[in-house]
Amino acid sequence: MTSESLKLYKLIILYFLSKTRQPMPNAIISDFILANGYTDYFSIQQTLANLTEDKMIETEQTHSTSYYLITPSGKETLGFFGNQLPDGTKQQIDSYLNENRVSIVENTSIHTDFKQIKPAEYLARVSIIERGSTILELAINLPSEEEAIQVCRRFKERNEAIYGYLLKTLTMD
Repeated sequence: MTSESLKLYKLIILYFLSKTRQPMPNAIISDFILANGYTDYFSIQQTLANLTEDKMIETEQTHSTSYYLITPSGKETLGFFGNQLPDGTKQQIDSYLNENRVSIVENTSIHTDFKQIKPAEYLARVSIIERGSTILELAINLPSEEEAIQVCRRFKERNEAIYGYLLKTLTMD
């Protein structure tokens, strides 16, 4: 990967993240870059690692997904060098985000994760994030990894009903 290519990939990712309100999963960033033929998967991962190391983006890691968010330093860098990103590329990013808005919101607003606390004890954490604000966060202690995985999967499938039930139960007399 040449230094010019690396600069282009960094600017693409920084511009992409600057246009979003909440952390973006690796899969969405990679999907855009691969679908438009900018580079291969391994170069994307190397660029994400470089941006993280340079503190231009932050990473949030769950058991199954990495989420990325632009930092103030990344915004500042984009301000200095963003004019070097071709207008056509910016338009592609803007179009992609607009055309895929619904699926992006669905993929980024529900977070689930679990971790082992000690033998036979797992903590499942689930949350709903809307416009960058957490509207529900719940942690449940479970006796097995299988149950923690099941809680995470079911929360993704039934989050609206769960949120509605909790809100009704906790606010109504």
